[in-house]
Amino acid sequence: MKIFVCSDVHGNVRALDAALAVYREHAPCRLLFLGDAVGYGAHPDACLDRLLSLPRGQYLLGNHEWALLDPGERINLNETAAEAIAWTERELGGRYNDALLRLFHLTVRDPRFIAAHASPNEPEEWPYLHTEHGARAVFEAADFDLCFVGHTHVPVVYTSGGGPMELEPERPLLLDPSDRHIVNPGSVGQPRDGDPRASCCVYDPGERTVTLYRREYDIEAEADEMLSAGLPAFLAERLFSGW
Repeated sequence: MKIFVCSDVHGNVRALDAALAVYREHAPCRLLFLGDAVGYGAHPDACLDRLLSLPRGQYLLGNHEWALLDPGERINLNETAAEAIAWTERELGGRYNDALLRLFHLTVRDPRFIAAHASPNEPEEWPYLHTEHGARAVFEAADFDLCFVGHTHVPVVYTSGGGPMELEPERPLLLDPSDRHIVNPGSVGQPRDGDPRASCCVYDPGERTVTLYRREYDIEAEADEMLSAGLPAFLAERLFSGW
């Protein structure tokens, strides 16, 4: 069965709906969610509802869920992110805390892959895996053939035998069975690679391929609702540029 992989929704329900259209195109498939359903956006409840309603889901805790559950962790967020999490806490009123504690994990180990929001190495420290050097440390420290991570909001594939590889939308990337791979599907709700479209990927274990998908959504409507909710304007403005 194919696995739909997505990360970093950040309360952006229109972007999530666009990404879930890809999920439906490949159904039936499993869901691997790499964390950060909340933070930044105006619809954390709707995003959690949609993700939790999908069958065969595996869920990772992101640093924003971590900070939602433990206010003491907000010291590790920048000022804007901490303000958004405080808003999210007021908006949700603790309604999803039980589901987050029961269903979301720091790491997932599957027979075919491992996964973490930031890195399988010290996942609770939330390191940013955005260099070849950082990827090499993960390859050396953990035993896996395939690892999925999010957190950087940038889609990329790292290989143990070479440098980073860009994922081209709609073009399946064959994973060399003699190599090891770290795959980041990018961000659904807050892309930071210069492409504002929602980003996600589909992993086909039978074909050993990963395919990146980018989907447009109504950014203006989503940004307007963020501003109306009183969230920091910067978080709405950056949706248009994808940075």
